Amino acid sequence: MEGDAVHRAAARLSTLAGATVTRAEFRNHLAGADLRGATLDATRAHGKHLLTRFADGRTLHSHLRMDGSWTIVRKHRPDGRPALPRHLLPNLRVTITLDDGRSLVGLGVPITDLLATRDEHRVVGHLGPDVLAGQPTATQDHFDLDEALARLGKVPDRPVVETLLDQRTVAGFGNLWAVELCFLRGLHPWRPVGDVELEPLLALGRKMIRHSLEHNTGMTTTGVKRKGQNHWVTGRSNRPCYRCGTLVRFRPATGAPYAREVWWCPSCQPVQDVRRGERAGTADRGP
Repeated sequence: MEGDAVHRAAARLSTLAGATVTRAEFRNHLAGADLRGATLDATRAHGKHLLTRFADGRTLHSHLRMDGSWTIVRKHRPDGRPALPRHLLPNLRVTITLDDGRSLVGLGVPITDLLATRDEHRVVGHLGPDVLAGQPTATQDHFDLDEALARLGKVPDRPVVETLLDQRTVAGFGNLWAVELCFLRGLHPWRPVGDVELEPLLALGRKMIRHSLEHNTGMTTTGVKRKGQNHWVTGRSNRPCYRCGTLVRFRPATGAPYAREVWWCPSCQPVQDVRRGERAGTADRGP
């Protein structure tokens, strides 16, 4: 899940602030945790992590990964439990019932932790600066550009697409933003990050993801919201590049850390010998 979607979820969950928990059920390792009487405070995001804070000094930390979601439910069954469609019940992981008639429901949420708010650094302290720092939903008030650039360039031989995906460098870019950024900057995805101008790359990425969050554009990168036309290369394997007409290439994910599905245009994003300043050819050489 991309960072802008997580920040959007944080904004939605923050509308519950002021409500008090009347019942909480966890179908995971937190089973038995007692939240009754706790009043919800704001929910904040750091990259892809959510921090739902309670007024008693506790935080419910969650990470949605690809398929998890938090839903606010207003309809309930006679026994007080949320009225959910039957097909969703196998994915139910967390139910937090509130005194205002709403419930917070976690569906397929793979990671949850309950910890003291003062200890939030234990779950997000390893992350790089949040690319959406400064937003009302962010844990960070400002974006530390120098820290971000230092982290991005720490391993200069690492492929740029993998570096962008590593949340320990900068937090918030998911696969879509990493792939689209490489295209828009004309970068072969496996180009060593040490050969990349990082500041303009980061500036463009932050501009795009902020626009998606603030205008709720559905993470479109082309400016066209129509499905199939909303991304430059993502999901468009063997289709003509919108810029040059060359067929977009695709590499499936592998088991290596931060190795995700990658799409790219071999003409717009050529392999390049930066040290000689010459193109090594437009044909794909792979990673």
